[in-house]
Amino acid sequence: MRISLVLLSVLTVSAAVFAQSNYASVSGKVVDAQSLPIAHATVLLTSASNGTTRTVTTDENGIFYAPALLPDDYQLTVSATGFASVVQPLHVEVGQRLAVDVSLKVGPVKEGVAVTAAADILRSTDASVGEVVEPKSIQELPLNGRMLIDLVLTVPGAHAGFGAQTG
Repeated sequence: MRISLVLLSVLTVSAAVFAQSNYASVSGKVVDAQSLPIAHATVLLTSASNGTTRTVTTDENGIFYAPALLPDDYQLTVSATGFASVVQPLHVEVGQRLAVDVSLKVGPVKEGVAVTAAADILRSTDASVGEVVEPKSIQELPLNGRMLIDLVLTVPGAHAGFGAQTG
């Protein structure tokens, strides 16, 4: 009987010791203007005293959880694709379990198209037209007797002329 009483008191005291912590936690839900959850939103907690950051993301139900935060003033920044970011100050104390619900509004659409292309080389000094026939084409094309005119005719826009039309 005495051993069980001692064992019970030791377990009770040890549970109380493990329950105490210097850390706090922040949790919450991120929703849109219609109170629908926003999945995969980025939640950034920035410490005011030393600038350290903690980044968590919301689950499919829009819920986030940031455990083991030191007591401090934090800046909570929530962002998601297609929504305007929200910045909110927080004060977290020892052992506190702070619940913060954040509502995001639809942000401006930022779309852009970048078109890049190399300009064709324009020869302004002469009117000659030229084309390079690749060595692979020369080797693999079935040319009759390997005549030069057959290679020329593989170039787009080339034609064979006869008589007065030859030029």
